[in-house]
Amino acid sequence: MDIILASASPRRKQLLGEIVKDFLVLPSNADENVVCDNPEQMVKQLSFIKAKDVFNSHSDCLVIGADTIVVFDGKILGKPKDEKQAWDMLAGLSGKVHKVMTGVTVMTKDVTITFADISHVTFKKLDDKDISDYIATGSPFDKAGGYGIQDSGFVCDIQGSFNNVVGLPVERLADVLAQFLEG
Repeated sequence: MDIILASASPRRKQLLGEIVKDFLVLPSNADENVVCDNPEQMVKQLSFIKAKDVFNSHSDCLVIGADTIVVFDGKILGKPKDEKQAWDMLAGLSGKVHKVMTGVTVMTKDVTITFADISHVTFKKLDDKDISDYIATGSPFDKAGGYGIQDSGFVCDIQGSFNNVVGLPVERLADVLAQFLEG
C-alpha cells in the first residue's frame, strides 16, 4: 500500500523519512478554517481535514495528515502574518512555557486513527536583538508560534517529544503505522 504525506512541510517530510522508507508527498488543498474552542480538538480536526482531502482522490493509499499549533495563555498562535505579529509572538513567549500540539490522522479505506501529541516548551529570556535577528532570517513566517525549535536557539527546556515540536511526533506515529503495516 502506498503511503502519502498530505503536507507541504519539508520538516514533516524529513521526519517521516526517518520512520518510513518510501512515501509520496501530496499537500492538501483543504479549507483549514476550523472553528473550535478546544485547541487539542482543533488540531485533530485540521489533521483529519488534510488527510481526508488527499484521501478523497487516493482511496487505495494510506494517507497521513498533520497540523501543528502553539498554545500560549489559552490562545492559539498560528504562523505570523508579518514582522510585528512575529515580534509580538516571540516577545510573549520569552522566558515562559507554552504548549505545542500536533494533530495526526492516519487514514485508509478501512480504518482512521486521529491523535494529538502535546509537548511543553520553555523559552529562554529573549532580548530585542535575539528577536529582531531571528525575524530577519525570515524563518518565523512558516512556523506556528513564529519559531522553529531546530533553528531558533530559543528553547531551554522541553517536556515531551522534540519531534512533535518540529511538526511530527514520529515516535507515536511509528506505533500507529505499525498497526497498519503489519502483515
